[in-house]
Amino acid sequence: MSPGPTAPASDPAGGPRFEFGANWRSFSRQSLGPRALEAARLSLTALLGPGRIRGARFVDVGCGSGLFSLAAAGLGAAEVLGFDLDPEAVRASRDNLGLLPPGQARRVRFERGSILDPAFTAGLGPAGVVYAWGSLHHTGAMWPAVDAAAGLAAPGGVLALALYARHWTSPLWKGVKRLYNALPGPGRLAMQWALAPPLLLGSWATTGRWPLARDRGMDFRHDLIDWIGGYPYEYASPEEVAARAARLGLRPLAQRPQRGWTGCAEYVFLRPGP
Repeated sequence: MSPGPTAPASDPAGGPRFEFGANWRSFSRQSLGPRALEAARLSLTALLGPGRIRGARFVDVGCGSGLFSLAAAGLGAAEVLGFDLDPEAVRASRDNLGLLPPGQARRVRFERGSILDPAFTAGLGPAGVVYAWGSLHHTGAMWPAVDAAAGLAAPGGVLALALYARHWTSPLWKGVKRLYNALPGPGRLAMQWALAPPLLLGSWATTGRWPLARDRGMDFRHDLIDWIGGYPYEYASPEEVAARAARLGLRPLAQRPQRGWTGCAEYVFLRPGP
């Protein structure tokens, strides 16, 4: 394992901010290829249905490595915009465009920007699919980020979210993440080695699935670093998410509970048309 990023920036919500882009760059170099792309396409199809993306404008909020933006292009999205706050993630995503055929790559662009920046989001325009998987709970202001992402969905479009599910261990994990980001590289590496076995076995025991077999195109090592270090960190119960969506005028289409105690629950909401 590698120690991960060693110079976290300040988080406006308080405490250090994990440098997600460095982890996505490492993932891109080591694990992102045709098999990961196919797994990501299957994941999008399973979550949104086979016809939702084709011909739609797809906005990927917190694009990370760009994997799901690339997958959306492969599924026939008319236009794909991925954006991320971390400049290293944006660079990695742009480099990964080389994995697509030229005709698909021309429909994809990546920008640096924040879902919490009204001036930035005002220029994005409406989208048929707004995809924010595992990103909004790392902004330091999760509910305003959910509101802003929902505002990008066109009438008749959908908002697909994955948010960490509230669990009695959630406050403990918040402390773990803050500690990880406060440590120098050797301390981070020690935490990775110490926490990998219980997380691996705990996931297997609670879900019945061996976590080394990934189903979204990801890999366990980079997911582990993201999980231990991913800060800011917020979480919500399904009831809290449903209540927020109702206030935004969204209609629930699908929901998947988290796997195990510490995973993300997935939600798909429709913005009703006029």
